[in-house]
Amino acid sequence: MHFSKNLKKLLIIFVLIFLKINNLGAIENKILLKIDNEIITTIDIYEEIKFLKIFNPDINNLGEKEIIEISKNSIIKDKVKKIEIMNYMKEIKLEDEFLSKYIKSKYSNIGINSIKSFESYLKENDLDVNLAKEKITIEIIWNDIIFQKFRSKININKEMIKKEILKNSQKKIQKEFSLSEIVFDVSQKSEFKLKYEKIILDIEQTGFKNAALIHSISDTSSNGGFIGWVKEENLNNAIKAQIDNLKKGQYSKAIRTSAGFLIIKIEDIREYEVKFNLNEKVQEMIRFKTNEQLNQFSNSYFNKIKKDLSFNDF
Repeated sequence: MHFSKNLKKLLIIFVLIFLKINNLGAIENKILLKIDNEIITTIDIYEEIKFLKIFNPDINNLGEKEIIEISKNSIIKDKVKKIEIMNYMKEIKLEDEFLSKYIKSKYSNIGINSIKSFESYLKENDLDVNLAKEKITIEIIWNDIIFQKFRSKININKEMIKKEILKNSQKKIQKEFSLSEIVFDVSQKSEFKLKYEKIILDIEQTGFKNAALIHSISDTSSNGGFIGWVKEENLNNAIKAQIDNLKKGQYSKAIRTSAGFLIIKIEDIREYEVKFNLNEKVQEMIRFKTNEQLNQFSNSYFNKIKKDLSFNDF
């Protein structure tokens, strides 16, 4: 369910004012949206915009209305996940060791490798530490819930993986791709063309990272769609066929998946020398394919939960 036109207008007015205010205490906090028992306020939008701008600098190249829309969608995603999480636990809380591991894996590229350095970075950029930590905690717990719910449905054919590895074992030099993604879905087939054309237009006008922030339903959207380095042998055949002839900086056509549609961009390509160990290769590919399937389950489950919730604007 989407914001009403009146709410969108109010939201834009509030945030355009907020973007020009340095003192958070001067902002009048108003409830904009209620999702079941969770509320989204003007200050939530303001804080989310600050968070997104710090960790996704490319967003500054977008217009203010687009930034507001991205912020709104990001908060809704967190709220929907939080509502589901609260069906399993009394509070959103994790031990520091789990937070630290996640922080290190996600933000090490900007020199953040511990909770302490993360908190310092937030304070230096005038960001709410507790809100930022809650966002990360929600993501970690959500991923665990998805794993617990769907691990029995993960379909991995170990023998097929072995055959595929052995088939490629003669290649001593293989490719590795640094990839980004945009995952999207449509409720009806007739909507696909319009949605796809809009995404391509936004990629061309604002860049792939910003288009991912705007359109992608994957958890990687908060990171501009960035996935990281992936060995070609770990890619499924559908993706491999689409990107095989692409060069650095190019992106694929829409690829149909069980969770919707996928657009892949090649950020970089490098070669590596294969050090063959069958057991290690098998385990590596199993981990990759497991995560791939869990991401698809996550997207599908999120959409199902969201449809069942009540959205009320004020």
